[in-house]
Amino acid sequence: MLKKFWEKYSRKKRWWTIALDFIFAGLLIAMLFPATRKPLSAFLIRQTLFSPSEKENVVYLSDSDWSMQIEMEGADGMMKLADFRGKPVFLNFWATWCPPCIAEMPSIQELYDEYKDEVAFVLVSNESVDVIKSFFQKHDYSFPVYILRGGVPAVFETSTIPSTYLIGPSGRLLISKTGAAKWNSAKMKSMLDNLIN
Repeated sequence: MLKKFWEKYSRKKRWWTIALDFIFAGLLIAMLFPATRKPLSAFLIRQTLFSPSEKENVVYLSDSDWSMQIEMEGADGMMKLADFRGKPVFLNFWATWCPPCIAEMPSIQELYDEYKDEVAFVLVSNESVDVIKSFFQKHDYSFPVYILRGGVPAVFETSTIPSTYLIGPSGRLLISKTGAAKWNSAKMKSMLDNLIN
């Protein structure tokens, strides 16, 4: 019976459509196992990432927006977003369990490696320090992560992660992006170069 099915199936299709069917079936099977589900989801999302676009409407952060409290592991005491005022700020809300967040992390790391001296990278999570450290060691990430220690200002409120914002040195909100993006794109680098120079 299986032989008959295979003959009928393979007669109607070309070799490449059969190969695609097997790849698709393999992906479906891999998604059934929790151990492969998150990395596979992140990989598939990573294949479809686009560069973010600049906001068309002009929004400037208020003093209360800048007062968002964060804490960096190992740092002394609380910080505020305002501590980074005067330079471009790359603000990202994320979690280790979020496949779209995981998908965009390699592009954030590449952007950080290139701009860490000129841009404040503020990646915010509400997970425990141990969970974040383990995730960073596993993936070899080195950008700073901050823990949220208070409310999120209305300008950054969202029910979706990842949520990323690019704030100019003057406090202008240049990018407000919900969902994964390709952050190391030429378009993004050009925007940062213009902010720095």
